[in-house]
Amino acid sequence: MDKRKKRALIFAVSSVVLAIVCGISLLLISFFEGKEEKKPTNMYSDELHSYIFYEPDYDLDVTTVDEYMELDRLLYYKNGAEEYGIDGDAEKYGADIVFFQKYFEIVIEGRWEEYNELFTDHYYETNEKKNRFAPQMIYDMHIEKLWEKDETEDRLAFNVSYRIYKNNGTFRNDIDSGASKVLYFELVIENGEYKIDRITYYI
Repeated sequence: MDKRKKRALIFAVSSVVLAIVCGISLLLISFFEGKEEKKPTNMYSDELHSYIFYEPDYDLDVTTVDEYMELDRLLYYKNGAEEYGIDGDAEKYGADIVFFQKYFEIVIEGRWEEYNELFTDHYYETNEKKNRFAPQMIYDMHIEKLWEKDETEDRLAFNVSYRIYKNNGTFRNDIDSGASKVLYFELVIENGEYKIDRITYYI
């Protein structure tokens, strides 16, 4: 076989091998694109977890989801030995509970720009503002008042927990649907308004 035919044969074989490799690569890409993605997170955790979240619907009206509306959507407030289930007017329980009622309403309706206004400038020194998040079907909401200081500043501490029905991961990506994790909140009063100055979690 002369050199010209040998080179032609090598080229032909190389082309076939390249075509096979490309074909396999495209099949693998299609396979992985079709799989549901487990998104890793450590938002309020020291550990890395992966959850499969529901598809976010940024136009969702949560009141149209019958299964969600049948869940316990009261806001439970505990202060010492007393505990109340609040549905509607929270003013008689204190301005701090009015704040939390507003907090949950904003999150449930996906009003992310208003959500970012609920925090102090000090909070944003170590935390980033939230990007857009979809409406959240939050239920089983519990607020427990831990302490209040007013010697040098108005500062209050709370344990906060809640669950998300069909969690889409755009607001909380550290818990699975229906799961709950207690968070620690500190609120301060700035110019007569309650603001969140700190959120952390228990190990």
